[in-house]
Amino acid sequence: MADKWPNTKDAFELRDVIGAGATAVVQAAYCRPRNEKIAIKRINLEKCNTSLEELLKEIQAMSHCKHENVVAYYTSFVVKEELWVVMKLCGGSMLDIIKNRMKSASCKNGVLDEVSIATVMKEVLKGLDYFHNNGQIHRDIKAGNVLLGTDGSVYIADFGVSAWLATGKDLSRDSVRHTFVGTPCWMAPEVMEQVTGYDFKADIWSFGITAIELATGTAPYHKFPPMKVLMLTLQNDSPTLDTGAQDKDQYKNYSKVFRKMINDCLRKDPEKRPTAKQLLKHEFFKKAKDKAYLAKLAESCNVKSQKSPRVLNNVEKPVEVPIGLVLRLRNEKRVLNDIKFDFTPGQDTSDSVSRELVEAGLVDGRDLIVVAANLQKVLDNPTENKNITFALNSGFGPTEAPDDKSLVGFAQLTINDLAGNSSL
Repeated sequence: MADKWPNTKDAFELRDVIGAGATAVVQAAYCRPRNEKIAIKRINLEKCNTSLEELLKEIQAMSHCKHENVVAYYTSFVVKEELWVVMKLCGGSMLDIIKNRMKSASCKNGVLDEVSIATVMKEVLKGLDYFHNNGQIHRDIKAGNVLLGTDGSVYIADFGVSAWLATGKDLSRDSVRHTFVGTPCWMAPEVMEQVTGYDFKADIWSFGITAIELATGTAPYHKFPPMKVLMLTLQNDSPTLDTGAQDKDQYKNYSKVFRKMINDCLRKDPEKRPTAKQLLKHEFFKKAKDKAYLAKLAESCNVKSQKSPRVLNNVEKPVEVPIGLVLRLRNEKRVLNDIKFDFTPGQDTSDSVSRELVEAGLVDGRDLIVVAANLQKVLDNPTENKNITFALNSGFGPTEAPDDKSLVGFAQLTINDLAGNSSL
């Protein structure tokens, strides 16, 4: 079989949608010339604020990204307004395993044992260490993006949000991102705040949350709407294994060394979090076993290389993906705030999103209706209303005059596709 991968749409048969983000959709696919199942990430170039030139630079970097714990890149090409990235199709995710376990057995006192968690997460750390050494932040580490093959191999999947942080492997602390990307429950405080930017340590926070997810079955604050998650993460102490527990002894079987590892990852100050390389030496990971151990876990949870996907007749089926938005307004202290959030058509309503903003304390209750109305105005005609300014019922004192330029008593709503993510 030739090593060269085809770079035309006709060579591939699209199948199930695996994941979807604000600017990308990932589908299982079949490569006819090679008789091989693969995954294709379809990036919408019109929705993506990154230029094609920048994307191609990132793709070039991805092509050199070769590690046993990172999903392999094969080729890429442009189809109409999309960039198609062809990747290795791996096993089911750790989220699938969690769901399978919770369906088949009582998991009240924990889903996965510490040996399984240590074995999986040690492999994830190896992949993260590789990323970080190459100047890359993943930005969306969670159980759903950790894949387990039938042979026990562990892969970090990238379904559309990782970004090369610095060219030339510049790993200084000055290398920071300011883009709001990630899933709220797994998102580091510094990513939410958008004040000083963030670096590789954001992945370590997400790693700690993922460890909790593998143990308890869910991330802390999973029951709350996204805006509430942001508020709880920023205002509360760091979450622990017991944050979502129904009673204080629910997860008592998990050891102190496991809890210590989680606490180290979830330090509010990123400077105090360990690096991936340092974490690999943590006492907890001495519990890790080999691939054969994980192969048994995969078998027990009926993980397949991929569930039999249904063919979509090679038609790019439209997928409802979130619309990224930014609401700029002054807070109670009259400081300008950028509130970044997503709206998923068919799932959200302008009213429900506005209520979330109010409940999270980000929007004054007096402005609930006016924010909802203007959000709907933007959504009804996003081309003409990509950026609108509107009057609020709050936001100015008795001695202040409303001003739409400085946003005193006014707010600005902007469509910003890069603000979103599939789970936000």
